[in-house]
Amino acid sequence: MIDHPSEQEPVSPYHAPQEPAYRMKFSGPGIASFVLSLLAVIGYITSLALITSTVLDIMDQPANVIAEDLLQRTGALLGILLFLVSGLLDLIALILGIIGLAIKNRRKVFAILGTIFSALSLLLLIVLFVLGSLTAP
Repeated sequence: MIDHPSEQEPVSPYHAPQEPAYRMKFSGPGIASFVLSLLAVIGYITSLALITSTVLDIMDQPANVIAEDLLQRTGALLGILLFLVSGLLDLIALILGIIGLAIKNRRKVFAILGTIFSALSLLLLIVLFVLGSLTAP
């Protein structure tokens, strides 16, 4: 005779069975954090490539013309805009990574990776702005 749990046994909501560690789901905010941090890094690289190519195109001009011409080029404007959007994506990724780390009974691999990548990117962004402000005339 096979023992089957009876359908009449009450199931307590306070003692819900937990899934084993190998069956836990990944943290949704952690995955989002990881993806956004990777998109931000790709955005940084693309924006720096756009800005660099625009600056290299106008390097042979006099200094007073460079500043005016740089702001009229779409590559530079798109690069600056993409750089700022990537910074915003990094900030959102950091927040989602912290939320993903706080969720219980979920795998935290992507939350940890997303938090680390976004925190390092934001730290490098802050260092870049500080160095830029120190070297500005």
